[in-house]
Amino acid sequence: MSVTIRRAVLQDLPDIIAIEEASFSSPWSHQSLRAEFDNRVARYYVLEGEDGTVAAYADLWLIADEGQLANIAVHPSARGLGYGETLLRTAMEAVFHDGCRSVFLEVRLSNAAAIALYEKLGYEKTAIRKGYYSQPVEDAYIMNCTKENYRWLRHLL
Repeated sequence: MSVTIRRAVLQDLPDIIAIEEASFSSPWSHQSLRAEFDNRVARYYVLEGEDGTVAAYADLWLIADEGQLANIAVHPSARGLGYGETLLRTAMEAVFHDGCRSVFLEVRLSNAAAIALYEKLGYEKTAIRKGYYSQPVEDAYIMNCTKENYRWLRHLL
């Protein structure tokens, strides 16, 4: 698997929008996605597949020493190739390198594949947000991964 992961640039926005709309029942608006590029705490990362097209993106926020995975999505045509894990690991390592101590996220209780990936990386369920998601309405797990519990690059400690 030959992929490239890099910080996103504004020219990637149409690809990010397309992935967002193909992936979520309630996608972020174009305006919200665009605003993230001007948000000083937001860090967009994209994964380019072997053909050079953007196949996945992740949006992490870093505020002081705390990170939040705001969004991650892989284009439906590129799922099952390990891109989500590769992208998430790279993005987490970048924020840990920049002083982050922990990263949290919300995930649908029914999203077993995502929960399994997050647990594989060292995330733990810490709470439930009632009615967090819409279309359909569903609760979310809040999951957290500390730098010490991250299961890939122990040399980051």
